[in-house]
Amino acid sequence: MTILLPLEVKVREFHSKIFLASKILNKTNFDVLIGEKSKVYNLFKKNKGAYLLSKGGPRPGFRFEKKKYKDNFLGILDEEGPISNFDVDARRSRLNSCILENVDDYFLWGNEDLSKNNSFFFRFKKKLKNYGHPKFDILKKNHIKFYEKEIKLLKKKYKKFIFVSSSFPVDQVIKQEIFNKFRFYNVTFVMKKKKEVIEKNYRKFLKLEEENYLSLIDLLNNFAHKNPEINIIFRPHPRQRVDLVKKRFNNKNIKIIYKDVITPWIAACELYLHGGCSSSLEAASLEKKIIYYVKHRERKAKMYNEFGYHFENFNKCLNFMNLKIKNNKFNLKKSQKPVRIIQNSKEKILFYDNFINFFLKKYRDKITPIDKFYENKSQISNFFSQFKILVKKIILKIPILTNLFFILDPGIILSQEHKKNKFSSLKLSEIKEALFRLTKKNKVKIKKLSDDLFLLKNRG
Repeated sequence: MTILLPLEVKVREFHSKIFLASKILNKTNFDVLIGEKSKVYNLFKKNKGAYLLSKGGPRPGFRFEKKKYKDNFLGILDEEGPISNFDVDARRSRLNSCILENVDDYFLWGNEDLSKNNSFFFRFKKKLKNYGHPKFDILKKNHIKFYEKEIKLLKKKYKKFIFVSSSFPVDQVIKQEIFNKFRFYNVTFVMKKKKEVIEKNYRKFLKLEEENYLSLIDLLNNFAHKNPEINIIFRPHPRQRVDLVKKRFNNKNIKIIYKDVITPWIAACELYLHGGCSSSLEAASLEKKIIYYVKHRERKAKMYNEFGYHFENFNKCLNFMNLKIKNNKFNLKKSQKPVRIIQNSKEKILFYDNFINFFLKKYRDKITPIDKFYENKSQISNFFSQFKILVKKIILKIPILTNLFFILDPGIILSQEHKKNKFSSLKLSEIKEALFRLTKKNKVKIKKLSDDLFLLKNRG
């Protein structure tokens, strides 16, 4: 009996999926397959009786029609959620009826996911499970010790620091016009509006977001200049190029770091500052001190106003920070928890408990062990893979070829650099290091099926 856990953005998903895997292995006799998204999806398609907990996505990327995989089972837990945070265009794509008709289970992050999307879920309420997300289980008092080592090291190195999480579509790894093209396709695929209207609205959004980004950077540079004793850690978004982001700053006490999972950084910081990032929900769950600064709030989720302090005026925000942060003291109130948005931000509610109990009740006798495994590529296959990467680089440099191949496969315009930024590799040593923080070595057997793909079995 095998549950499949795909990883798309490694730093975002690895630890929460490993945490969930450890609980499944400890409390059931199910196996867990974890690894790079496309390889996990490949094994789902080859096997029967498997359960895939997909990471969600827009309608054009959905490839799991039930009639093709009627002997398998599919659940969705959207990793880019909560879905209540999406604008209406994105929700129409990610909650498209074609997706909801073909899934067995859809996991919500919290009550607002349901209340704000009743029109999409009306016919599918029996498929909904409101359990939260496993990454918020790790934030509980008795589980945050998972990051104890990292938190101590960060506090020792950076003292009382400000952590800033970027969420802006600026300074990206992928060229802006190519990213726009891909984004437009994902939305217009399911929309009845004229494409020109959608494109006009989106370009307006991009312009506002660039202004928000530059204004936030200006705020940080000004504050850092007046407070050189305070370290500021700026974490780029997975889509951003670190070298481009670094050029925006001019103070030694501002560090640009995109490394490892975000959670220990949030837990270790004295103040969490953002311009509209969903990781602020983790900060709120930890009851951190939070400042939300955004010059333009148009098309920004209202939920960001609920946690910590919020500003639109540059001078008011800067003056407030200079007033409240003095002599290495941060005189700000802690945030409330996001209990309406994140179901398991409540102390006694655990995603893994609800998920496992539900799973045992519904699927105990339905899912079976996988018996068809991933075949490693031959030298010839590896050669052609590298050749395809080279050809793709050439295609992306020639607009007419990019447009032609986009018609055949929209995903082809996403560069190799973009994909590596999201997922570079997954090593056996990383699996062991994370998993054995949570369970005893003699309890679990780890089998490497291929590069970036592992089967975890309970020795029982």
